[in-house]
Parts: sequence; structure tokens; C-alpha cells
Amino acid sequence: MTPGRSGADDQLRPPAWLETPPPERRRASERRASERRQVPPESPPRRPAPPARRPQPDAPARRRGGARRVAARRRAAVGVRERRILLVTATVLLMYGLVMAYSASTAKAYFAYGSSWYMIERQATFAVLGVIAMLVLSRVDYVVWRRAAVPLWLFALVSLMAVLVPAVGSQINGARRWIIVAGFSYSPSEVAKMACVCLVAALVVSRPAEVLRAGGFTKLVAIGVGPAAVLIMLEPDLGSTLILALAVVLVLVAAGARLRHLVTLGSLAVAAIALAIVVEPYRMARLTSFIHPWKDPQGAGMQTVQSLVSIASGRIFGVGLGNSIQKFGFLPEQTTDSITGIIGEELGLIGILFLIALYVVLVWVILRIALESREPFGKLLAVGVGSVIGVQAAVNIGAALGVLPLTGVPLPLVSFGGSSLVVVLGGIGVVANIASNRRSHIVASSERESRARGGRGDRRSSHACSGGR
Repeated sequence: MTPGRSGADDQLRPPAWLETPPPERRRASERRASERRQVPPESPPRRPAPPARRPQPDAPARRRGGARRVAARRRAAVGVRERRILLVTATVLLMYGLVMAYSASTAKAYFAYGSSWYMIERQATFAVLGVIAMLVLSRVDYVVWRRAAVPLWLFALVSLMAVLVPAVGSQINGARRWIIVAGFSYSPSEVAKMACVCLVAALVVSRPAEVLRAGGFTKLVAIGVGPAAVLIMLEPDLGSTLILALAVVLVLVAAGARLRHLVTLGSLAVAAIALAIVVEPYRMARLTSFIHPWKDPQGAGMQTVQSLVSIASGRIFGVGLGNSIQKFGFLPEQTTDSITGIIGEELGLIGILFLIALYVVLVWVILRIALESREPFGKLLAVGVGSVIGVQAAVNIGAALGVLPLTGVPLPLVSFGGSSLVVVLGGIGVVANIASNRRSHIVASSERESRARGGRGDRRSSHACSGGR
């Protein structure tokens, strides 16, 4: 074979990948193909099936349920917030009162008892008892007071009768208003104010329609005001009688009393007050001194004149805490009825305005709690407690400023007096429970209201809304 021929043959030979495979390679390939046909390829892993979904209610039902839960949380938040405002305001007012009570009593305590701390120590003891009562009653379901309304009222009446007994009641400045035991005094009229508003609230809730009728309205006033007012007037104490009557009337106003009944009652009350002033010379002297206090500045008009002098001496910012001159025997009753005059002298107009602002906030938050309450008894009871505190504070401050006649009532949470301090703090505790109590924010759903139209359901729903009459 020539070299040229050999090169030509190499050019005409097909490439190696086109040549027929040898027999061994062909048999191995066929064997692998047969194995692949007999053994199926491994299938990829299957994903787990998703869990079955629970049947969901329709969208409108979900929205209604969510709206009710949001509304319930919002109502609870309102109650908690106002409870905090109530307790903080009461605490600030109590601290303010203790500071001013100490400043007003130092001279009297030193000259009468030999220690300027004597009176404030006793007042601080009652303050601690009052705070304990407030905290305890804030955790007691206020519905208890609906069942205890009649026993509490009877206890107040028995105490008012006992104070008139010479061997039991103590006579001070011609009046029998206190029962003194082991050096501590108890004033039944302070308990009677709260007991009467509690009783009237319970009676109105038991029969709501009675307050709309003339006979029912008269019966409520006669029971709620009559016996206690007569006994308090026998002490005598016209100021406490007026506060009790006004508080009960405000409870009836909140219950929906008719205007004509209130006008008739007001006319009769004015006539009764005028008669009570005429028959007692000292009351007529107080009224005359209120109209013309400078006519007898050393006699009947002395307390009014000296109170105005104290407030005028303080001007805007006062003479300074503890620097009062009037408390050294010039201003009568500087620790009780006329303590506002000492506040005006030492802290000035700013101190009086701050005091009034505290009372406004306290009464406002109590009335706010009453408006938020959906349960009738809690609503009326809160109105009664707020009325007692607000009316008594307005009467005391008004008398000190010369815009109201002197009535001899203490300033709540500020003036000396253990009974007033403990009772007022206890009433604030009851209102705090009304603010955060669940039954105060229960509202019947639309489904329950629709079922309640059937009669028996109506009775059950009204029974639940009224707290179980």
C-alpha cells in the first residue's frame, strides 16, 4: 500500500462515534435498558396535604363580634381610667386637707393641749382609717349596699335619736350633734346623709315608675328625707338638713322626676326653711349677718367678717404656709367651718382656686362614672355620693366667701372631723367600685333584646339590668 493510498483511506473512514459498537458494549447497553424497563424510577416525595380548615362564620357576624369586643374593652378602659382619676384626686385633696388642717390648728392645739401636733395626730388617725375604708369598699361589690340600704338607714336613725339623749350625746355650743367615746367623736348626721341617698336609690330601682307619679314622688321624699331631717333639726343642725335634702332631690332628678313635682317640693322647702329661720333667733341673726355682716362685726357678723378679712389679707399668693394671723383667736372655728378663710390667707387666691378645682374634678369624675354606668342602682348611688360631697363643699366655701349664709357644715376631706372624713372616703370607695364593676358596663345584645320582647324574656332582661331586683 502506498503512502498516498493510506492517507486517502483514512480520510474516507467514518468517525469513531458513528462506528457500530462492539458486541460487548451492545449487550451491556441492552441489559441496562431492560433493567430500567423492569424497575420503575423512584417517584419524588409528595407534599403533605394542608389541614382541613374549620368552617368560618360569615363576615358580618365576625365584624359584629369584633365590634362588641372592642366596645367592651373600650368601656372597661373608660371605667379604669375614671377610677384612677377619682382615687388620685381624692388622695391629693386629702393631702391638701391634712397640710392645711395642721397649719390651721397649730395655735389652737398648742394653747388648749400644750402641743401643736395634738389635733393633727388625731386627724391623721382618721385619715388612715378613711383610706383603709376607701380601699376596702372599692373592692366590695356595690350591690351589697342595695341590700343593706334599709339596715344602714335604720342604724342612722337610731344614732340620730341616741345623740339627743343627754347621757349619750355631747352638747357643744348649744347643739347635740356628737357622740364622744374614748375621746373620739362620732357625728350621726354624716352617716345619715349617705344612708338616705342609698335608701332612695334602692327604692327608686325597686319601683322605677313610682318616681313619675305624684304619690310615689311624695312617698320617696317623705321616707328619704322626713325622719332623718326631723331628728337632725332637733340637734339643731339646719345646714346638714339642707345638704341631706338637696342630695336626695338630686338623686330623684337623676331618676327622672317630673319638673312640676320638683317645683312643688321646692316651694314647700322654701316655706319650711323660712319658718325654721323665724322660730330660732340665732338663725335669724345669721341671716341678718349674711345680708349686713358689718352691722355687727363683733357679734353675729364676726365669723363672716373675719373670714372675709382672712381671704382679703392673702391677696393673690397668700402670706405663706403657716404664717396666718387670723388663726390666733381672731377667726372663729378656724379648723372646721372657717378653714377656707385660713387657706385664703396663707395660700391666697391661688390656693382657693386650686381647692375649688380639686372639688370640681372630684364631682365631675363621680358624675361621669354615674353617666357611664348602665346599672340603675349604681348610677343613682354615684349621683347621691357626688351630690353630698359637692353640695357640702359649695355651702362651706360659699359661706367663707360671703355669698351664702353660715350653716356650720365642715369642708369635706379638709376640715377637722373624723366622722366626715371616714364617711366621705368610704363613699368615694363605693363610687370607685361602681366605676370598675363589670355589671356597670353590661349592655344587652340585639339578639337578647329581640328575644326579650316576648314577656318572660323581658322580665329576665330587666331583672338582669337592674342588678337582680
